[in-house]
Amino acid sequence: MHIIGSGSLNDSEQQLISTVLSSYGFTSNWKAQRGKGGMNNSTFIVEINQECYVLRQYETHNDPMKIAFEHEVLSALSRSEFELDVPAPVNLPDNKDATFLAVQDQLTGHTKIVTLFHYREGHNPVWNTPDQLIGLGRAAGMLSSVMACLSISLPPVYPPYYQIQEAYPLCSPDILLQLCSSTPDTLMACADDLQKLKVVLPDLFDKLRGMEFLPHQLVHGDLNASNVLADSQGTICAILDFEFATWDLRVMELAVPISDLLTMDKEQVWMWEALEGLIQGFRGQVSLEPEELNVIPALVLLRSLDVVMHFISRLFEGIDEPGVAVQQIRKLRERVDWMKGNEKRLRELLV
Repeated sequence: MHIIGSGSLNDSEQQLISTVLSSYGFTSNWKAQRGKGGMNNSTFIVEINQECYVLRQYETHNDPMKIAFEHEVLSALSRSEFELDVPAPVNLPDNKDATFLAVQDQLTGHTKIVTLFHYREGHNPVWNTPDQLIGLGRAAGMLSSVMACLSISLPPVYPPYYQIQEAYPLCSPDILLQLCSSTPDTLMACADDLQKLKVVLPDLFDKLRGMEFLPHQLVHGDLNASNVLADSQGTICAILDFEFATWDLRVMELAVPISDLLTMDKEQVWMWEALEGLIQGFRGQVSLEPEELNVIPALVLLRSLDVVMHFISRLFEGIDEPGVAVQQIRKLRERVDWMKGNEKRLRELLV
């Protein structure tokens, strides 16, 4: 197997790709480039015999059970009537039931899980006009409707969002509140934000009680612009990155994109039109109970809180620099402030 036109890749990356492709039975010449990737994985776009693939190396989610669950969800979706594309893992030739393998990182010596997906055409959308969010809401609702009916044999690995005390042992609610009271040097840049969060977090944790009685189903759990693809006309055509899929509140599939939308630097008029479109698009596909609509403001903040606890945990593990966690802490504080001034109007929009 020979490399063609992949000079931008370093030796370790070229060796990784060559090893993985050999394991998948590819012996033809190939060329590759780094993909956009994300905080939790590295990706490479690989071309072999004019066919494109996406090679993903999981950087932090190296639990085989998590990836097996993700791939079973994708397999079930591919057999369903879901109208949009989703990633399709390539099967290993020696074991038709296997869709990922473990390889050794040449630089660190650590074992990483790697998988190969068929490439999906499209681009991550940029929200230029608020009416584009109708499409995101519709896509989220379409996915939610189909996911509610999927039969998955494996148990989910991730707990529901509202069971946040189980998700991050390195940054439990008690530890987070301690950080708010006594800020370490690594987070001193956001000490004022943590002091403000100290006042509101106990109430937010309290609001999570009783969530287990609301409607549950299988959810994607991370729907936003970075995890969908649009075609040349701007229509959403694919949904990506199911690595956080789990059994959770049905309404979380709407609360997550609402929460992420609030991070955009847009004028208030634009934002409210976008929120209305997002909600309208989702509710056109999914009928939500009044009790579900009632908890959306708390879930919007929970999404941001989950991200904070995730990245503080990564800071403690030495994966990220402090600035990553600082940025997310500030975003949570900003969303808390936004909710104080706008919760009533948001609730009116949801009714």
